[in-house]
Amino acid sequence: MKYSNKIEKKYYPAIGRILSPIVLDKLSNEGNSNYLHEVISNSNFSMYLNKNMSLADFFDFTYNFCLKNYRNEYVYKNAITNKILLGRHSLNTSTLLTEFRVGSCKADAVILNGSSTVYEIKSKYDTFNRLENQIEEYLKVFDNVNVISEDSQIDKLKKILPKNVGILTLTKRNTISVFRQAVSNKKNVDPAVIFDSLRKSEYLNIINKVFGSVPKVPNTQIFKECKSLFVTLENEIAHDLMVAEIKKRIPKEHTKDIMSKIPQSLSAYALSSTVKKGKKSEISKLIPN
Repeated sequence: MKYSNKIEKKYYPAIGRILSPIVLDKLSNEGNSNYLHEVISNSNFSMYLNKNMSLADFFDFTYNFCLKNYRNEYVYKNAITNKILLGRHSLNTSTLLTEFRVGSCKADAVILNGSSTVYEIKSKYDTFNRLENQIEEYLKVFDNVNVISEDSQIDKLKKILPKNVGILTLTKRNTISVFRQAVSNKKNVDPAVIFDSLRKSEYLNIINKVFGSVPKVPNTQIFKECKSLFVTLENEIAHDLMVAEIKKRIPKEHTKDIMSKIPQSLSAYALSSTVKKGKKSEISKLIPN
């Protein structure tokens, strides 16, 4: 279906934001979104919608529109979720995290299984201004570091990225192609940066497991004392302990239940670590089996 004759390109970003957490959270919590109604009306998007269309079909339709016309960050995240996490791995053994803090950066998508793999998304609407700094930070924490973009950016990425960083592309057919495979980086990670990416409960569990107990110091000193112990660990051990602990953030049974109720267009949203359990439950109620 061609949209260009009826929907002006200036509305494409607004349509893309329909699949953003802020709009989906609003729908899941309140069952309604003024933003959604305004965009559909103002952009003429409503001309292509069937009044009897289910909410699941609407999200799929919107996603397909973005896939063909406006491949924003969400399109990439959803492709990573469906093609890599669900297509190559298993929810029984793998966990997806989005917007995962690493130093001064937030990693777009991280998959944890027996190891860790990060995907930094650079769509055609993104700049490369911060890319070198982002990659430098990711190499301190993750085993496999990748940048995913489009074919037109490959030559530019080759010049910017270290040779151990993978280069992937999202093809026009919505498949993920590997231009250059990432090289294992686990032995080069920095335990100090890894520690700063952990939640308090996570590093306390690790310290107790490895050293037998948690330092008996005032709460104001516990972070410093635990970190001083953690940084004595070998790089690979620190990495593996991080992976094992962070994978616990998202309960597997809950995740599998949600995934059985949503359309593929919402996979990245449903599995995102930024979506609280209650919100996931609400969005699944809006889209019954």
